[in-house]
Amino acid sequence: MKRMRWLLATVVAALVALTGCTNPGGNVAATVNGVPIAVARVEGPVQAIGVGDGQLAEPNATVLSYAIRGEIARTLAAQQNIQLTGEPRTAVLAANAGLASYAEIPGAAGFVTDVVDSTIVITKVGEAAFLTAVKQSSVEVNPRFGSWSVESAAVNQAGGQLSQPWATPSATAPA
Repeated sequence: MKRMRWLLATVVAALVALTGCTNPGGNVAATVNGVPIAVARVEGPVQAIGVGDGQLAEPNATVLSYAIRGEIARTLAAQQNIQLTGEPRTAVLAANAGLASYAEIPGAAGFVTDVVDSTIVITKVGEAAFLTAVKQSSVEVNPRFGSWSVESAAVNQAGGQLSQPWATPSATAPA
């Protein structure tokens, strides 16, 4: 009987220890309302665009910030029937030569889509409404990439530490 208790205690202890391993692993840079953003979705555009003069400052934080904003923008667009393709997309790219040049770089398409989608939605709903949606969203950032700032709707790269727990939900707006 004592052996059975020890076995049961060992199994329970192992299960408790393993529950900490259920968070997404190193292949997820962030989640937005439960939607994972893969590390490859961040690293691919960063490698494609490069980090030379005139390129992105803090490239990982910039690309991940736009990936998060893009997910939030697509949710708002679906809720409010905002068109993200065709003429609105063409207009955003025509107004921003730098972004249009990124669109021509293989591997940067996801980043360009995130920037365009968030720009279209912010233009349609306004910055205040978009920031309200940001505050209402559940955003979790892998500490390797930094921490999410609801106030600036951006990843703060200075906050990145692997010693922090992976899942640190963003604050939600009071009801």
